[in-house]
Amino acid sequence: MKSRLMPLSALFLSLLLGLPGQLSAEETKKTLVLAAATWPPYVDPEAPNDGAGMDLVDHIFQRAGYKTTHKIQSWSRTLEGTNIGIYDVIATVWYTEERNKSLHFSEPYYTNVIRFVKRIDSPITLKYPEEFNGLMVGIVSSFAYGKNFDAMKSIIRITNNHVIQNLLLLERGRIDLTLGDQWVIRNELTQYFPNAIKQFAFVGKPVDKRGLRIGVTRSRPDHDKIVSDFNKALASMKKDGSYEKLLEGYRKELIKLRETPL
Repeated sequence: MKSRLMPLSALFLSLLLGLPGQLSAEETKKTLVLAAATWPPYVDPEAPNDGAGMDLVDHIFQRAGYKTTHKIQSWSRTLEGTNIGIYDVIATVWYTEERNKSLHFSEPYYTNVIRFVKRIDSPITLKYPEEFNGLMVGIVSSFAYGKNFDAMKSIIRITNNHVIQNLLLLERGRIDLTLGDQWVIRNELTQYFPNAIKQFAFVGKPVDKRGLRIGVTRSRPDHDKIVSDFNKALASMKKDGSYEKLLEGYRKELIKLRETPL
């Protein structure tokens, strides 16, 4: 009796142990590791679900039938790790031809708008090209502001490591302007200058507009399908209104900044 039961028990155990392995393999195909560098409010490990950008991408992938996990670290490690396939997706990335060699880009799921910021009592309007002559503008090192800004040769660039440093200099009158993504600027003011929000205003036309995308590592054989599924889910969410509902929720978390008339 014992000799007959042992093979049956062993067979049952092997099936029991084997089944989770098969399910895990299937689940792995539909679970994506999203990598990103800290960039509040889009990527923020201190915020719910790691920030607005990560949360939005999670919702889009959820609509597409995928599960996601997050890996937040430096930009260089994010880019390198995704390029070689350690991570599946960069969640917040701008398209470049060089990056396109190793990443398969989605359609833009959001538009980053780069704006100048001034003190509300400043007479600067930026309506005329000559107004830029000699202006001291605070920038963040290693941040790409676009070709339009790069072409502004008449300004004096004051480089710092963080957006908040430039806003402090602007508040104290040490620089004439700073600039950045409008949601980033609003987030910094919301977090660090809530009582001084009326001292600042956006001024002039947008310096640049860039489509924020996901980039899927081309080392995955199914990168085409992942991007296609993402794009379809994004279109579906825009159609049924759930996309705009999410954006409105993120907007409400940020203090509105005044606009100087063009």
